[in-house]
Order: sequence, then C-alpha cells, then structure tokens
Amino acid sequence: MSNSSIDHAYQYPFATTLENQRWVMAASSGPSLNEHTFFDGRLTRPDVTARLLLVLSHVVRTHFFDARPPQMDPIATSSPSMVRFEGFSGCCGVYARVDLDPRAFAEASQTFGTTNVDFNPPMIAHLARISRSDDTSLAITCDSVSIQTESMKTVEKKVALPKRWVKGLSEVQAYQSRLTRRYSFRPGTIAPFLQSVAKCGSGLQHLVVRGSSIRLSQRAQTDAMPIGGAERLRVILPLLSVADEVGFWSDADSQTSAVTVETMVGRFWLVLSPAMQRGFSGEGQVLTALAENEWQTLVDDLYDLLGWQSQLDPAELAVRLGCSVEQARAALFALSTRGLAGFDAHSGYHFHRELPLDVDAIEKDQPRLRAARKLFDSGAVRIVRQDGDQYDVEVPSSGFNQFVRLRPEGDRCSCIWFSRHQGQRGPCKHVLAARLKVNDA
Repeated sequence: MSNSSIDHAYQYPFATTLENQRWVMAASSGPSLNEHTFFDGRLTRPDVTARLLLVLSHVVRTHFFDARPPQMDPIATSSPSMVRFEGFSGCCGVYARVDLDPRAFAEASQTFGTTNVDFNPPMIAHLARISRSDDTSLAITCDSVSIQTESMKTVEKKVALPKRWVKGLSEVQAYQSRLTRRYSFRPGTIAPFLQSVAKCGSGLQHLVVRGSSIRLSQRAQTDAMPIGGAERLRVILPLLSVADEVGFWSDADSQTSAVTVETMVGRFWLVLSPAMQRGFSGEGQVLTALAENEWQTLVDDLYDLLGWQSQLDPAELAVRLGCSVEQARAALFALSTRGLAGFDAHSGYHFHRELPLDVDAIEKDQPRLRAARKLFDSGAVRIVRQDGDQYDVEVPSSGFNQFVRLRPEGDRCSCIWFSRHQGQRGPCKHVLAARLKVNDA
C-alpha cells in the first residue's frame, strides 16, 4: 500500500515554534476554519494531560510490526464539549485517542476546529517536564496550537497527513462501532497482567478472567476475550499511576480489541487491530456501506448537518434528512472515508472532525469498490436465484465465473481472496459487485 501523504489539502502559514512560554503550531487553514480561537483554557491537572499526550506520542512513533517511516502528526479536534487528539502507530495497526472532557480545563473558551501537531523530541521532552503544580494552558486557533508552561523555544516542521491515516480513520471507526465493553479493572489489579504480556507472543490469544486471576490463553474459552498482538497493551503502563479504571472492549466477530483508561481529566483509547501484521488502513470494513446507493444522495445534506457535534445520532439525523436510520448510518460511514466522522464507543455515537479533504472523492481511495463498479458496469453480473433477502449471484471476473451468496448472516464468495480472509477484511470485489447488482435490481 502506498505511504503517500496528502499535501495539497493543507496550508500552513508558518513553522511551529515554542515562544513566550507557548507552543505555537501552524494549523491547516482549510475552508471550515476561521480567524477565531476555537479553544483556550487552563489545564486543571497538567501532569495527567501531559502523561496522556506522552503515551499518544509513543504510539505514533512506534512500529509494532511493519517498519515504515514514522508519521508523527496526531490530529487535534476541538468541539464545544470535547478536545480530542488521535493518531496511528507507524504500522497503522494501533489507534490511540485522547478525549479531554470539560474536567480537564478551567476557564475554557471552547468552540470547534481541527489541526495537526507534530510530536517531535523537543515536544516530548517538554511534556515530560510538566508537573502538577505548573500553571499550564492550552490554546488552539486556526493557525496555532499552544501550550504555555516554561520559557523555552522549540521549532517544528509541518508533517503532511498520511493518506493511509485517512483510510485508517474510516476503518477504525467501523470497528469501534461494533465494540462492546467486556471487563473493568482497577489499575492495581490489571498492572501485573500488563507487565507480563510481553512474554506471551504476538499471535491471537484470549483474555481469561476467573475471579482475581487475569491471564492469556492460547485456547478460546467460555467468556474469553480475543486479543491479537496482546504485547501492544503494554503501552498503557505509564497511565496506570493516573488511572481510575481500565476497561477492556472487543468485537468477537472481527477479533478487534480495545482498552480504555479513565482518568480525572478524560479518557485514553487504545484500539488494536486483530493481528500484529494487520494495519487498519487496509481492512475494507466500510465498503459494504459504500456499495449501498442511498448515501450518494444524502451525503451533501448530511455534511451540512454535522455541526461539529461530539455526538452524532444516526436516528436523529435520519429524521432531519427524511431517510431511514440505516441510510443515515451509511452516509456517516461514507463521510468517515474522508476523515469527517469518527466513532466513540463509550457514548455509542459518531463525532465530527474536519479534515480539509474533498468530499466528492469519497470512492477515490477505495480500489476494491472501484473494481466492483467496473465489474457491475460491464453488465455481466447476473442474479441466478432469489429467495426473500437471500441472493445467489454470478460475477464474471478475469476469465472465471465467481459465485456469490448474499445472506443476512454473512456473504460468501468462491474466489481465492475470500477463501483466504473469510470476510474478516471486508467484502471482496465480487461480493461488492453482487451488492451493487441487487441494489440496482
């Protein structure tokens, strides 16, 4: 997969510096931003906030499997009720997010906006020096992000947003929408387990909780929670000293897992791909929603309704759009492919972020969907059997006829790609072409 970056969509007026006791970091001057400050507030517990951001910086600098050039450009989003920092590991298999709620700030003036900030060594050193007693403030404007603490100056260069991050953002929110909370632990209870996971290997294992015993097993057991590459959980160890609670989440079907760390200022999310060697950017979980035709007529109207809300309810949006809940949800998934909607599994709602990308290019970076549309446009895709909402479809492809079974409980295809992945990495192009045919019938 290409590791290209999106350069054309961003305009940065100056290089990032730390001057007059404030970080001043250039922000994108996209069309949704204005000249006003969209966040300005003092940190109530600067040491805790700094610790959360340090762990986030560690994630975006780490390659857990596939060594690639680092992309140290976390996304910062302010809304009227939340400030979020989010990013991916170098291998794109770990997603981290810091959700700072109103408890994190005093005397805050807060509206909306999105920017990118570099996490380079001078910034990390600065965060590491912040103590509880420091009088620290955070400010985000259309052209700067600043943290005021001690007198020092740090100059940073702009890093373009990686294209694979945009794809990863859409995929990870699809996974998060299916997560369910499985366990909650006190920090002292879970610490010995997290310290031991490095000895347990990087394959798929299962978290087994029996009374006060917490361990990993190679075998699936009743009520066990699957975790791929559990050694990646160790990155949250530095947060246990400031944590109130640690939650474990999972989606049994995809074997995606997540951990939340609750603190006095907000929440840290760590979402793990199903396996160490799998990055979120290549999954394809949103493709089925994109294969539905209804979102194309709704996406522009939905975009106008987003309004920087930290909780986007598909049911409420459906009423305002005059469509079904599923159509509204499909349109949200479509916008997520351009980085415009994320998902917060804790609240159960999507949230709006604004990346200056072309909404009209939603399908541009989805090669599987483009290939499916080419198969559909050939006119050779044929429905051979229908029984209610069950379909058997023949899809000619590369000189062979692939046979697709569309079922409510799950779609299947005769192709080698589906045989290898069994639908865990989204639908193949033949299933998508069959869906396009059924939707068009």
